[in-house]
Amino acid sequence: MPLHWLMALGERRRPETPAYADCPGPSEDRAVALVDDCGQLFPILPAWRRALGRELTGWAGQVEADDVESLPQVVTGG
Repeated sequence: MPLHWLMALGERRRPETPAYADCPGPSEDRAVALVDDCGQLFPILPAWRRALGRELTGWAGQVEADDVESLPQVVTGG
């Protein structure tokens, strides 16, 4: 199975702690991206911020998956 880059949305819900972000798993998130190359992730976060608000961030990592419907259990928490 090929390696891809997965990025999921995280949200800053604690204004008193600006460095903290809630980062739910991809199956619970409002936005998930799966791309072939890490460089393809860079335009996605600014687009999410424009569409969903500035108070969000994301997390990313490499996964073995063909699509977001077949993510490994270690990623989804299932």
